[in-house]
Amino acid sequence: MSSRALRGLLAAAALALAALVGWYYLMGTPQYSLYRFAGAIHAHHEAAAERFVDVDRVAQAASDVIVAEHLRGNSKAAQALEALGLGAARSVAGQALKPLVAARVRGEIRKMAETGGRGPGLLVLPAGMVAAFRELAVERNAADAWVTHTDPRRGQTRFRMSQQPDRSWRITEFDADWVRRHLRDGSAG
Repeated sequence: MSSRALRGLLAAAALALAALVGWYYLMGTPQYSLYRFAGAIHAHHEAAAERFVDVDRVAQAASDVIVAEHLRGNSKAAQALEALGLGAARSVAGQALKPLVAARVRGEIRKMAETGGRGPGLLVLPAGMVAAFRELAVERNAADAWVTHTDPRRGQTRFRMSQQPDRSWRITEFDADWVRRHLRDGSAG
């Protein structure tokens, strides 16, 4: 084998290795998981979309925000709970609310899958790999990331994602301000 052919073979192998390493990195990013989530929504595949949302963790975090918001706006309820020990009462109220919030989260995923992501919904994400990287602001920590997406019509959505053992990412919590905003919007309408 000539040295020219050997150099060409090594260059091709290096290029293939670089592409493989790049793809491996890409598959472990929050943006790639959100791209796959949006793809499942657009393909009307509810079960595939739900794999990218930890419904229990989202429901627990949202329930905690909802209970705290209710107590902040209802001084009589807050005083009654303080007499019982506010921390334990908040926890019990959050646990009682969690199944209702989880059903709402699953309902939103179902609605998004039915419409293919086109239509009114609480969460709208950009479709396409390039858009997922260009339009989403991601602040990564070791095992989680905060993702921010600004939609001109629906405003800003901010949520936390956690990396799974298989390197995919799942939505685990929505920003408390986002939950409060949608709680107010829902009670007004």
